[in-house]
Amino acid sequence: MQAEIFNCVESKILTNPISETAMTFKEILRKLNNRYMWATLAFLVVILFIDQFNLFEQLHLRHSLNDQKQQIEYYEGEIAKDKAYLDALKNDTATMEKVAREQYLMKRDNEVVYLIETQE
Repeated sequence: MQAEIFNCVESKILTNPISETAMTFKEILRKLNNRYMWATLAFLVVILFIDQFNLFEQLHLRHSLNDQKQQIEYYEGEIAKDKAYLDALKNDTATMEKVAREQYLMKRDNEVVYLIETQE
């Protein structure tokens, strides 16, 4: 019995050319022309193009999210540099003196400070 079924299936596979099994364009349209296909197509159009969070909005949001992640990394690096600089100001007297002299123009009692401004 199994051999007969196998031979029958084998003979159908061998005798059916590809052109007979291929669907024509009209057959494809006939199968696609039902209410479920149209409902699915309408749903996809609404989701991809019309909805508040459509495809283009999602791409824009993903791009801005990546930009903000890069900004977070940048500012975390800046915070780490500023913390190191603040720690150096608190603990290192040479750094403290350098900042006092350069930014606040402080001097010792026996010194004279001359400011030279350049014109650009």
